[in-house]
Amino acid sequence: MSEWVSVLAVFWVLWALDGWRLGPRRVFTLVGRGRRARASVRHQRLSLPGALPEDWPLAFSPAGVCNRPAGAAGRPVDHEPIGRAWRWDELREVGVAGGWLFVNGVRFCADTGHVPARELLALAKLPPVPREVRLRVLLARWFRPAHLRRRARVLAGRTRTAAMFSWFTLIVMLGLTIYVAGDLAARLPTRWSEALAAALPWILLAVLVSHVTAVTLVWHAVRRLKPVVAQKRGANLFSALMLPPQALRLRTIAGEGFFPPQHPLAAVLAFGGADARWEWAFNVVADLRWPIENADDPAFAREVAGWFRAALAQEIEPRLQREGIAVADLLAAPEPDAPASCDYCPRCRAQFVAGRQSCPNGIALVALPRGKR
Repeated sequence: MSEWVSVLAVFWVLWALDGWRLGPRRVFTLVGRGRRARASVRHQRLSLPGALPEDWPLAFSPAGVCNRPAGAAGRPVDHEPIGRAWRWDELREVGVAGGWLFVNGVRFCADTGHVPARELLALAKLPPVPREVRLRVLLARWFRPAHLRRRARVLAGRTRTAAMFSWFTLIVMLGLTIYVAGDLAARLPTRWSEALAAALPWILLAVLVSHVTAVTLVWHAVRRLKPVVAQKRGANLFSALMLPPQALRLRTIAGEGFFPPQHPLAAVLAFGGADARWEWAFNVVADLRWPIENADDPAFAREVAGWFRAALAQEIEPRLQREGIAVADLLAAPEPDAPASCDYCPRCRAQFVAGRQSCPNGIALVALPRGKR
């Protein structure tokens, strides 16, 4: 029995280690909570398997590009410590190394997949008017909740049978764990425990067949799930075949590279619950209306970011309206959190008593309406 305890302990430890990942920067993790339930949303470096959209790390305009994000959903907003901006005619070389984009040999921003190196070089070669058209097309492409929902339905449909076999494996392993850890063999009648012991080899054979069948089905499914970004599904499926705990997340493996890079808010609108949609929509709109600017940034970087914010607002706000989220309601003044509260920060909603003109981030405070004091 002690040998079985060790085997099952190793199985679940490997399953947990395969699930939790500590990334170099914060990402949005959207994890489904059932067939009809909306996904839970987290923004942290420690992530679970699921959709992992990131805030884009740059801003652009018809004049140039800078490494200051605009319209970020995450808090705090991740950005490069040194602000850099380039005019399009100054871009000579763009490369990727170690998860970073390099422009003219200088580290520029994180490589999140939103704008590949070749796309930046292609933009630099366009005349101003076609370039602006292309930039607006990119913005629209990065914000498509309906497209994400359609791809999620396709992924679920292609992997439904494989998921059923994975669920069978998971349930059997949970049952064995409870049976062994709870020492149920000593608690059950001798006849029952002997019957279970005799059936154990057949149970393990059924688990093995279920495991191989699930991996094989997903292997065939991914051939029809055409990737749109770089992925390693073949290697990961082979690893899952050799490591059964990893195969309990076959749908996540199949979805790698299947979803195009999107703004995190697009993914939250597509899969998140009402509270998450409201929270992250407010963060994005607030970052567009009241950005935190670095006084040391070049003036050209602020100019580029200003154009990007205006263009992004034109793209996002009508889409929020179509999703049933009114921007005016998002930005409505909060209820006072104390009798002495007089003003609030419109970006973070923190409240202040009389005597301050701005919040610690330099955002000008707004007076609470008299009826709310």
